[in-house]
Amino acid sequence: MSSNLLNLISTLAFFAVGIALLKWINRLEPQWVSRDGTRFSARMMADDPGSTKWVDVRVTIDETRLIIHARGRNGRSFRGRWKVNYFTETTDLKRRHYVVVNEIDAEDRAILRVPATSKCVAALDALIN
Repeated sequence: MSSNLLNLISTLAFFAVGIALLKWINRLEPQWVSRDGTRFSARMMADDPGSTKWVDVRVTIDETRLIIHARGRNGRSFRGRWKVNYFTETTDLKRRHYVVVNEIDAEDRAILRVPATSKCVAALDALIN
C-alpha cells in the first residue's frame, strides 16, 4: 500500500516538475542576430485590441525599411515591407517593442518585439522617423 502511494506521489512530482520546466522554457525568447544587427529573428503581433498571438518572423533591414519573412498561416499577414514608426515604452525591461507600419497599407500596423540587449536595437533605433 505504501509503495503504491509512494509511486503515485513520485509520478505527480515528476509531471509537476516537467510542466514547470516547460513553462520556464517558453518564457525564454530565443533570437538570432547577424553580426552587424541588420538581420535578425523577432516576434510580431498585429496592433489590434483583439490580437494576442505573437508570431515568429525573420527581419532584414534594407536601408530605410524592414523586409519581413514569416512562415505559416499566422505569419502570412506580416510578410512584406514595413517601416519603423516609433518605439513604445513598456514596463517590460527585457524586451523592446516597436510599432511598425506596412509600406503598402498605412492602416496596417503591428508590434515588433526584440530582446532589449540585442545588437539589432541600434539598427532599429536608427530607422525611427
